[in-house]
Amino acid sequence: MLIGYLILLGLILFDQLIKLISVLTKVSGTSLIKVLIPNILEFHYLENTGASFGMLEGQQAFFSLITIVALIIFGYFFLDINLKEKKVFSIAIILFIAGTFGNAIDRIFRDGAVVDMLNMPILNNLISLVGLSPFIFNVADIYLNFAVVLFIIDILFLERKRVGKHEKN
Repeated sequence: MLIGYLILLGLILFDQLIKLISVLTKVSGTSLIKVLIPNILEFHYLENTGASFGMLEGQQAFFSLITIVALIIFGYFFLDINLKEKKVFSIAIILFIAGTFGNAIDRIFRDGAVVDMLNMPILNNLISLVGLSPFIFNVADIYLNFAVVLFIIDILFLERKRVGKHEKN
């Protein structure tokens, strides 16, 4: 359990460090655009008061409620993490908490906004084909997306194996 807390703390600190670097490198009120890997990865500074794709912009009370509920649920699951026997589940829960907490810190200290800074033009080109808007995201968002994928993998494939293994014993 201690290692889970340390990983969680490290992930939150990394997210906040990247956001701090983003804030410090922006040019007074404008977005600094820096191409890191052409057509693949760019740095853009953006303060987002909405959710993914700018949805629900300015709905801070709603975001606060969802964040509190999510952290309670993820905290409950965190009590069940076991990095030896349930690696994927445990990592998913740690990522859920780190991503949720990382963005919550921003909303608390940035007047309801979350600092976003990563842009993937190639991904934006692909999603525009299905009618979605381009988006800029942050490290906490990456944690949350990986958490969803890992959690689904655990539910669909690994949980059954664990249950079957315990039934045999």
